[in-house]
Amino acid sequence: MVAEDRWELDYAETRDDLVRFLESPSHALMSLATSHNDRVLVRTISVVADGLDIYFFTWGGSRKCEQIRANPKVALCGDRYQVEGTAEVLGDLFSEHNAPHVERFRRKLPGAIEAWEKRPGMVLVKVRATAAVIAGPPGEEPHLAFLDLIREASHAERWAHH
Repeated sequence: MVAEDRWELDYAETRDDLVRFLESPSHALMSLATSHNDRVLVRTISVVADGLDIYFFTWGGSRKCEQIRANPKVALCGDRYQVEGTAEVLGDLFSEHNAPHVERFRRKLPGAIEAWEKRPGMVLVKVRATAAVIAGPPGEEPHLAFLDLIREASHAERWAHH
């Protein structure tokens, strides 16, 4: 790779860009990919976030939960943001320790909670982001920003060569 095809980015600015996207009231849907035993599934989920922690709810017996319990490595995608992370099933959606996250759902997606709160077996899942790839915004030189949330590093690479 030629030197001008890769450049360092300010880690804090890149991380903050990701957090703004995740916490934005206008970005409530992401695609979630899970895998286990050479089977990969992807589906659209409703999400809320607290910084780099992403939350969604689902039925505890779903294929999502089965795969997460077997392999907690997941990926999410929304708009121009791709996120990798580790998922954890936090238990009953309406347990006391999940109340702050349910409140986030009530503020951001009130209809989603109302539609599911009376159904038994709903659980909250937390995804702790570990890495992200952000496509450069339209109008800029085509590039991808790579964000390593473990090592706290970021760089960009040009990806559409002319």
